[in-house]
Amino acid sequence: RPHGDFRFLEILFEFHAGRFGMQRSLLISAIFQTVPALLVDNCVQRWPPTAPPRQAISHHRSGLLICGLPKTAVALNGGDAWSGLRANAEELELVLDEAMSMHVKMPIIPQFFPSRNWLWQQWHGTILRQVLPREVLLNMLFAAFVVLCFNYLPLAPAVVESTQTGMLWWSKTVDNIVQPIQPLTRFSVALASVDKVWLLLSSLVSFTLSFFLSQSYNLWRSVYSVTRRVQGRLNDLGLLCATSVERHSDGTYTDDAEKMLETVARYVRLFNYLMYASVTTRYAPLLTPKGLSQLVSRGALSLSEREILLRSSMGHNAVLGWLSTLFNSALSDGRLCGGHMGGHALPLQVAIQQKVVELRSAYASIKDELSGRMPLAYTQLVQIMVDMLVIFTPFALIHSVGGVGAVVGTGLVTLFHSSILSLAKMFLDPFNNDESGGDGAGIAINVATLLQETNLGSQRWRNSAVEVPEVTQPVASRVRSMVTSSQVSQAGVHAIDEMSGVVKETQAIQNKAGSNQNKAGSSVNTAGTMGAGLTDKGLAEFGP
Repeated sequence: RPHGDFRFLEILFEFHAGRFGMQRSLLISAIFQTVPALLVDNCVQRWPPTAPPRQAISHHRSGLLICGLPKTAVALNGGDAWSGLRANAEELELVLDEAMSMHVKMPIIPQFFPSRNWLWQQWHGTILRQVLPREVLLNMLFAAFVVLCFNYLPLAPAVVESTQTGMLWWSKTVDNIVQPIQPLTRFSVALASVDKVWLLLSSLVSFTLSFFLSQSYNLWRSVYSVTRRVQGRLNDLGLLCATSVERHSDGTYTDDAEKMLETVARYVRLFNYLMYASVTTRYAPLLTPKGLSQLVSRGALSLSEREILLRSSMGHNAVLGWLSTLFNSALSDGRLCGGHMGGHALPLQVAIQQKVVELRSAYASIKDELSGRMPLAYTQLVQIMVDMLVIFTPFALIHSVGGVGAVVGTGLVTLFHSSILSLAKMFLDPFNNDESGGDGAGIAINVATLLQETNLGSQRWRNSAVEVPEVTQPVASRVRSMVTSSQVSQAGVHAIDEMSGVVKETQAIQNKAGSNQNKAGSSVNTAGTMGAGLTDKGLAEFGP
């Protein structure tokens, strides 16, 4: 189908993957190679997709109004499961430059000074920038239109004589109204009662909106905390490896240990790229075959590793498996806990595997949070309540504060209520995947900063522990005494085993001689004397 609707590709994928067990990435490559030959007319002219992601996503969203609810988690991919495949070469290069940079260019969220004067002067990175030019201005124009309509109505809608009305831009007193027009009178009476309903509704909306905002902020804070936990577990793995790796006698890394640490750092960065590519639309192109090829060309991935990822189609999950296997191999061959400065292998293996499991639990919860961010019914109800309150504001205020007051009041009500609602919806989109405006309002989490900080962290601990002071190295005399004690202990164990064998033989002789007490007595005395002598000799020679 034309106009950027790729739902038929999703159907193809579901059919082939379910029936033939084809891998996702291989199937996508096959579809993009074979489908253009099957399309005709304008479909062929639009293939492959070259439109910018923003336009393509807008086409996809327009189709959602026809097809129904989104089929994927909007907070994960903006409601467009194929967003990563729409990126062109220029956009892919820009994404790679951001993701692989070793320099942190921006804070993770905009920072602020708690000064009143400074806060009043800010425009960029605020919710006012998102609400004032559009919603507040439009609603004030609507209120002005309502007031103008009332200005051109005759004065007949007055219900009683000498009534203070506020239909005009200024308040005035209307006296001696005779024979009012009945339809307009009824309309005026209805409008006079709107303000009472509006007051009741405003209190309910304010309470519901405040609770909605708090719940939305809790989700944003939860996702932010998870991203920091993921970053912390990756740093923990780097610290454990750098401090437990095999070293020379002068405290420097061995060649094998240096290569292992480089591989660990590269896998940490690769895991971070692919993990955030699976939960953000901006970095989704990194998971495509073209994106993986670009990672190979930039040294973040080897060609064989790319083929493994394409065959498994597991992305960052596969990379985490590589990391865990690398740790086990390094513990087995001595690259970790090798020599006198590496410590013991068993406690280190337990600690590393615990960090790996915590890492898996942390990054898996990101998708869980974004997939169940807020029920549709709750969000829709809050939106309807706010819209109704704003729409009826000029009708409720025109009788009490006049025309000018109705326009200004509508602007203020829109500013506060719409700002809170827009702020809450931005909190529900922490990575700005559905383009809710959180990036411009300074609410969206800067994923580029997270990637760049992790890139630096992957090298931090390896460079920090490349050389250690002499006082941190083991004392040579204590190492020799520990070796001697270990050898003695092993010899003592063998001697005790031999003595236990002699005692067992003695007990067998005693049991066998039980039938003949006269002969058994002498045998027991002889065997007991021999066993006691050997035991005393062994303890005297080897220690207890």
